[in-house]
Amino acid sequence: MKVLHLTDDMGLIGGVQRYLSTLQTMLPNHGVECRVWAPAPGPMDGATSRWFGRRYRRQVGELIRDWTPDVVHAHNLWMRLSPLPLQAAREAGIPVIMTVHDYNWICPRKWMITEEDLPCETGFGRRCALSGCRGSREGGRWMPYNALRWLKTSFHRGMLIEWVDRFVTPSQHLGRWMENSLGVKGVVHIPNFAEAPRAGNARSVEHPETLVFAGRLSREKGVDVLLRSMPTVVSHHPGARLIIAGDGPQLGDLVEMAAGLGLDEVVQFAGSLKPDALGDLYADAGLVVLPTLWMENCPVSILEAFAHGRAVVATGIGGVPELIDDGETGALFGRGDDRELGDRLVELLSNPDRIATMGINAKTSWSEEFTPAIHGRRLRAAYDATASETG
Repeated sequence: MKVLHLTDDMGLIGGVQRYLSTLQTMLPNHGVECRVWAPAPGPMDGATSRWFGRRYRRQVGELIRDWTPDVVHAHNLWMRLSPLPLQAAREAGIPVIMTVHDYNWICPRKWMITEEDLPCETGFGRRCALSGCRGSREGGRWMPYNALRWLKTSFHRGMLIEWVDRFVTPSQHLGRWMENSLGVKGVVHIPNFAEAPRAGNARSVEHPETLVFAGRLSREKGVDVLLRSMPTVVSHHPGARLIIAGDGPQLGDLVEMAAGLGLDEVVQFAGSLKPDALGDLYADAGLVVLPTLWMENCPVSILEAFAHGRAVVATGIGGVPELIDDGETGALFGRGDDRELGDRLVELLSNPDRIATMGINAKTSWSEEFTPAIHGRRLRAAYDATASETG
């Protein structure tokens, strides 16, 4: 089977780009030959190409004629492109699958966080055109821009409904939003995956009082919530330590906040880490913490922690509860509730044997649901089903 993957930019270093690079080495093991297409930079790149992308449709059409794929698999055609290249697949009679990696088709601001800083409960609607929700450009002069983004998303949603045969989502939570908001049926749930830990990192918990956060240091990740919980944790467990791995726009504020809370000797900011170093960090952790404020889809950081046999304490929001079995592979707490987070951490750190057992359960969950091989088999099954139904 031949599958042509389409995305809006392979020059970036982001989650989708890393995912596609992995698929190119993973899917041949499942009898799938892959090619990845992304637009090359050119003089036409700009607002017009983002809205219409006609030259990109021609490029994809020529590639389809030359290579004759069995399935076209689209990823995030929204930043630099419209979904218009999918029309080339429709005209050629090639079935189209699209993996929806985020909430952009449900929320023109992407974050699903309202003006009141609460999770959105309604999704895409006319009120979104002029809303000041999270992700909007602030100020009256940006209102036309925000309205145009809404119009662009509305226009593209119609294209997707017409040209995509099957949608794939990494979480059931996002799948339900797709069905309710776009009216599409039969959304397939295929969770993300994590690579196996390298030799030496698959070991039992040695430092149960070491807490780890790994991710972008931006407001939606809720690292400030974690910092506010730490004085409670340290008051009960003086040996507790928190290592924060990552970088981002909130770094300076978080460093200042940690100092203001008297956590200079407790919190270590490790910066951005390469995969091997991050694996070493997970291996040395007792618990991994994800205090996110937005509706995470299927966070790879949770799956990476599971692969290393580490339980995760996380906000019970979005697709997170689908991954964490509360009390078995980790613990859940309320969004933004630093008091509840502190209490849950204190409770767990008081029982190292329970942390070890939860870590074993987390490793089992990864091996049964979230390995690359399982992901590849699920994708191949989706390709076969779509090709047979639309052939």
